[in-house]
Amino acid sequence: MPKVVVRTQPKQKRGQQRVEAILNAASALFAEVGYEAATIVEIAARSDTSVGSLYQFFSNKEAILYAIVERYVAAATVTFANMEVESFPEMTLEQSIRAIIRPLKEFIRDNQDFRAIFASSHGPDFLEQTIRAMDEAMLARTDAALAEARPHVRPTDRRKASLVCMVIMKAMLGMTTTNSELSFDEIFEEMEAVYIRYLTPLMGG
Repeated sequence: MPKVVVRTQPKQKRGQQRVEAILNAASALFAEVGYEAATIVEIAARSDTSVGSLYQFFSNKEAILYAIVERYVAAATVTFANMEVESFPEMTLEQSIRAIIRPLKEFIRDNQDFRAIFASSHGPDFLEQTIRAMDEAMLARTDAALAEARPHVRPTDRRKASLVCMVIMKAMLGMTTTNSELSFDEIFEEMEAVYIRYLTPLMGG
């Protein structure tokens, strides 16, 4: 993990905008060509920043990726927190599933560059660690949602269902980064349908 993520914390709006431009350009480039193939020179060019100016903010390419990861995790944390699981007992199973999937859908739509980065098999160790941490966070949120929605289900059965739902989700999200015959919206429609068919016998309607 890089020891220095941002060399200088920008205080002025212009500096903050410059950092955002660098991160946005790097995120798109990493998704397009892969982390290993991307270069500082290309990131600087795409963000309309000189290499010297880029190094004022970031010590190296790994530090840029780390800052992107932090930004992505912060946004994901807000998305998970906004899933109103407390209302699930009053919802049907179908409504509960949609209440989870639809915020996730919008989050993925807004962060497709980093979805491609997450799907990559190459990158620093901290990227893999972050993926595992986010998987655990989503797993915990799913388990909490199922517990709220159907408190009569045994914890072991609920945990098993949460794990299966996680595998289904990761597999179908992988389709958003490939040349799938399904559109982005169709992938999430099918995800909802798969969840309903899988969970209904266990959770009831």
